[in-house]
Amino acid sequence: MVNDGGPDSPSAETAETRHPTAVEVAGEAAVRQFIEELAPVGSHIADLVLDTAFEKLHADPVLSHGERELITLAVLAALGGTTEQLKLHLRIAHRLGVSPERVIAVFTHTGAYAGFPRALSAIEVAKDYYGQLGLLPLRRDHPRA
Repeated sequence: MVNDGGPDSPSAETAETRHPTAVEVAGEAAVRQFIEELAPVGSHIADLVLDTAFEKLHADPVLSHGERELITLAVLAALGGTTEQLKLHLRIAHRLGVSPERVIAVFTHTGAYAGFPRALSAIEVAKDYYGQLGLLPLRRDHPRA
């Protein structure tokens, strides 16, 4: 059977119809870009990630999307070597209204458990991201005990 690109073909499906929760959380442009970037090695990889992380995990209402993004950012910081994924999830967290101060607090807290070099690397990625948005310097009073 030949794929004619008609309305019933898989190629005619939109990101929104295939991954509605991912589009709700990350935005249609981000989901399309993610799919396109993985297309040369197989769209099944993008589908697996989007189906698991968004359509299954993000669909669970126990945690909000913002809470899930903070957890994701903490795990990525702890893993290290995840600069591109950090950038993606910083964009998603920002889109969801997670404040830069909360993100930096999560990275700082992560440092106590995963090591400060990894936390500082994640903070550097966040500093670049928030700097590009014109959101620096952050204003956070830190009371001394």
